[in-house]
This record gives sequence, C-alpha cells and structure tokens, in this order.
Amino acid sequence: MALHRLVGDTEDLRRAWETTPLHSRDLGDFEDVFGLALAEDLIVNRGLRIPYLRLLHDGGYVPASRFTHRTGTGAGQADGVADPHAVLREMERGATVVLRGLVRYCPEVAAFCEQLSAELGFPASAGAYLTPAGSRGAGPHYDPMSVLVRQVHGVKHWRLQAPPVPWPRTLPSPGEHYDTPVIAELDLRPGDSLYIPRGVVHDAWTTDSESVHITFSGDTPPMWADVLHDLVDEAAALDPTLRETFPWRFATAPSAVAAQAEERLATLRAFLDTVDTDALATRVVDRHSARTRPAPRGRLAATLAGRPGPGAEPPR
Repeated sequence: MALHRLVGDTEDLRRAWETTPLHSRDLGDFEDVFGLALAEDLIVNRGLRIPYLRLLHDGGYVPASRFTHRTGTGAGQADGVADPHAVLREMERGATVVLRGLVRYCPEVAAFCEQLSAELGFPASAGAYLTPAGSRGAGPHYDPMSVLVRQVHGVKHWRLQAPPVPWPRTLPSPGEHYDTPVIAELDLRPGDSLYIPRGVVHDAWTTDSESVHITFSGDTPPMWADVLHDLVDEAAALDPTLRETFPWRFATAPSAVAAQAEERLATLRAFLDTVDTDALATRVVDRHSARTRPAPRGRLAATLAGRPGPGAEPPR
C-alpha cells in the first residue's frame, strides 16, 4: 500500500486528519519512487520548463531569467527551459530547487500517486524540494490543503505553528507574519515523514546537511461551502424570486432590503429542507472520486492501430 510508505500507522493519520501534525519514522527506503539520482536526471536531462521547475531562496522566488533560456529553432522554439548549469549555479548560492507537478513527467512518481489516490479517495499530486546545506526555501507559510512530506536524502529542520486561520481556502499573502504558538519542532531524516494539516504554518531549513524531500497532497480540497454554493444555485434555478434583484433604490431603503432578505432566506430554507442527504452524499462521492481513475497506460499502440483496448472510453 502506498499510504503505508508515508505514515507509520494509517489509523493515526485518520485521527490526525486536518487537525494534528503527525511525525512517522523508520518507513524504509523510497528510492524506487523518488531519490537524489532521479532528481538529477529530471534537472539535467528532461528539459523541464517553468512552472514545473522553480527556485526558491530565503522566502522568495529566484527570477526565472537567472536559470532558464530559450531552446530550439523556428516553430519549435520553447521559452522558460531550465538550464542545468544555471540551476546548479543558483543552488551553490543557496537556492532550493522545486520540482512541481511530478505526476505529469515522472512515471515513477505518477504510478505511486495513482495508487495513493485510490487509497485516499481523492487525486494526489507531488512536488519535490532540493535544498543545499545552510539554506532556507519558502519561509513560513501555510497551505490550503494537507500535505505529506517524505524525507529521502539528508536532514531538514521543521518548525510548525498553530493555524492563524482554521481550514483556509486560499494561499496566504506573500510575506505575511505569523505570531501563532509553535506546536512542534523536529528534524526529518531519510525514512521519516511528516503530515502537515491544512492551515498549519510551517517553515523548514537545512543546517550542516543538504536535504531532498517529496511532498504529496491533493488539489485544494472540496469543502462543504462548495456543496452549499451548488445547492443555492439549484434553488435559484427552481425559484425565480431568488434571482430577483434588490428593491428599487435599495441603498436608501434598508428596511425593504431586510424584508426581502427574510423572505428569500425562508425560500432557501424550505428548499434545503427538501434535499435528500443520501442522494447528496452519493453525488459528492461520484463527483470527486471519479477524478481518481487510473491513467490509460498500455493502450497507445492498440489505439494507434485502430483497436482500442480494455478500458477505452466510448466514441464521443
């Protein structure tokens, strides 16, 4: 199971989900999924472009012009291609290499994420971070989704702070300062992992050792607010009074606005009382689990020859 390679006990993760950080140790080797050799191959040989390769240094992005160039000729030209020599030069200056969207160009990670998605029930993506010794990458921040960090090389020190916003929906503003209490401080070593719930502020840096870690997360998670927005849209489609505009000269008639608001809220409450929660649950599961279907591997040759193999979608 993929999840067993990221946490020591899945039941501990269930209890910690979206509430409490979880540190797991002695999870074994991870080289078949991601490691230093694969990271070097991606940086040196794969011709990665912005935004799949970015550099961070002391909380900010390194300008792309310092490590990318244009390649190819004529119509085959491509901008924003990483120059491996320039990337390594920036690393010597302390920059962290960020490999984003690994599932799109790294088969080893894509296969692991496919299995992880099936186990978690939502699509999982991955990104990797390579930090030289004595360096800091992103600086303190929080994410609008939970992440699982798997250390694969070297050592990195982490500091976690309580969320300033419970279960945030968006990324924080750049350079934001956080004065929430520190809730954990620890080192991650090869074979360790760290689960960081959505909204927990985290900062990580290296001291005497370099570091390579890979993170796994979903997209911004579906939330009940999104479901409720959909229900309001459904109610408005059925009842024209919910599509009515505000009363005439509403800016000078707050009492008329209040009266209409009371009526519209009553209409919405009556609609919500009719919602079949079992059917709603089925719809939620179908909508979000449908995106975890496996990639169509092994079908290219048959499709190219006009013989779609098992699992092929019907013609549209």
